[in-house]
Amino acid sequence: MNKLFAFVASAWAVPAMIGPALADGPFSLKDTPVQVEAPTWSGVYFGVGGGYGHNHSKNNYHDDSGDVDATSSKNEFADGGLVSLIYGIDRQVGSRFVVGAFADFSVSDLNRGNEDIHNAMTIDRSWAIGARAGLLLNERTLVYGTAGYTQAHFSNDGWWDIDPDGGGPTVHGKGSQTFSGYFVGGGIERRLNDNFYLRGEARYSDFGGRVTNSGNVDGANFVDREVPSIITVQAALVYKLDRAKVLNPDPVTEDRGPKVISYSGIDAAKGAVAYYGGTVFGLSGDLYKSGVVLRTQGIIADYNYHAGAPLDSKVDAADRSLDVMLGYQWVFSNWSAVAYLGYEVRNVHLSPADLQNDVRGGADGFKVAVELETDDESQYYGSLEGSYSTAFNSYFAEGRVGYNFKRFIVGPEGSVYSDEGDLSTRVGAFATIPFHLPWNNLPAKLTFDVGHQFVNSGGESRTGGEGVYGGSMLRVDF
Repeated sequence: MNKLFAFVASAWAVPAMIGPALADGPFSLKDTPVQVEAPTWSGVYFGVGGGYGHNHSKNNYHDDSGDVDATSSKNEFADGGLVSLIYGIDRQVGSRFVVGAFADFSVSDLNRGNEDIHNAMTIDRSWAIGARAGLLLNERTLVYGTAGYTQAHFSNDGWWDIDPDGGGPTVHGKGSQTFSGYFVGGGIERRLNDNFYLRGEARYSDFGGRVTNSGNVDGANFVDREVPSIITVQAALVYKLDRAKVLNPDPVTEDRGPKVISYSGIDAAKGAVAYYGGTVFGLSGDLYKSGVVLRTQGIIADYNYHAGAPLDSKVDAADRSLDVMLGYQWVFSNWSAVAYLGYEVRNVHLSPADLQNDVRGGADGFKVAVELETDDESQYYGSLEGSYSTAFNSYFAEGRVGYNFKRFIVGPEGSVYSDEGDLSTRVGAFATIPFHLPWNNLPAKLTFDVGHQFVNSGGESRTGGEGVYGGSMLRVDF
């Protein structure tokens, strides 16, 4: 399921000045003002960021027992990494000001407690929508403030449970809770070249309190509330299309490759479906040439399986991951290779909780990946890709060979995927159809695959159970 994905300058002259200059006699070039086109910050953009988050919560408890400890307020903390996808639009106002609107989505691993003893809580994802306004210190540097609305999802693994002092049954808290609130922040952004911008941002998010557990314990009625706030800091790379390029992007030709490749797809097997997407940014400005690249990929997978304890109970899993990776691409005469190193955040929520499954809760860690592929003109096609992540010790490898009929490529494929030792292997076939998008003539590819999957467990991973698998993926070059 780990698939690939990948998005001018202008000048003008003033020959009309030559005639009057000759008529008026000699002149000095140093007296002629140099006309330089000022860069614009207006445009639609998208990007990826990574950073760190710190959660501070007030846990407010109250019961009607009348005891001295019937009311309490405790400080609780969670920390961890996060990876974000960012989408927005900016408008430059005059020569000094920039205003805009944006939305972002983050996968995070802010943890407290201990999952191994069923006493943990994870802030696993959040989203925000807001506006920003900034001042240009110069043509390439923007300082800005931002504010808006945000939501964060807290996944509970026993942290919100209440255990009676007398040893009675545990009063279980909510399995998860979404908190809503506002955020404020600020940052600095630097224009690297025509399309790429690097930003650093700090944000404070304040959420209203929500009830996480209530009921009767030791003969007293109680209410337990959490009132959280989150501070995040992160760096992000964004790719911006100015307004003219949104409808009329620069054409991709044999001499000028895409700056960005974007892909998205779906993969399905027995008891599982996964949606994925990602983007490869060519930081050198041309993905047909060797250079530094940045890649990000997100996966939303839902699957189910039967657990052994309690006997034959059905477990529903919601598996979310997002990574950001920096790499280098080598382009040769008829094939290319790229190697990546980056960071992945992943969260797996099981309902009901399956303590025997090691792939649960939040995890983050380093990730490495390699990819090799022949070019589009080769008669015989071949590709090989693989990755390893310390988040749940996951690895993936896939190989394809095929014949290029020009209008399509077809051939066999094989792959292997593992989470904490739960292994699945696939054998099947694929077909790739290249074409151009009709509305803007951008090059694109549509790939289909189908085959049979073998598993060594009960389907306890995002690839699903044993049986038929199939999927499709759309890739667009910008």
